[in-house]
Amino acid sequence: GEVYADSAYANKKNDEKLGKQNNKVLHRAYRNTPLTDRQKQENKQRSSIRYIVERTFGLLKQHHGLAKARYLGLERNKTRAQLIVMSYNLKTGMNIFKQMRSLGDCYAQ
Repeated sequence: GEVYADSAYANKKNDEKLGKQNNKVLHRAYRNTPLTDRQKQENKQRSSIRYIVERTFGLLKQHHGLAKARYLGLERNKTRAQLIVMSYNLKTGMNIFKQMRSLGDCYAQ
């Protein structure tokens, strides 16, 4: 899989862990070294993908209680997070199904 990350993660240690093929970390401008037009374009493309994921995580944290761990221990919190995400996906899927159904029988019955 690919890893899309903020420019704060751009360093040699993370580059080695991620590998160049999977590394989609945003380019960072440095003092007296502005980003090239190509780097700006790549950042824009990568940001459009990161936005979708970040928006979903923000929604889950703000409206579904994933901002704080409720239990002691990793396993219980992991299970809770998985259940919340599954219910979110079911709700989203049902909304998509309803929209498709309202468009007509050519999409969903």
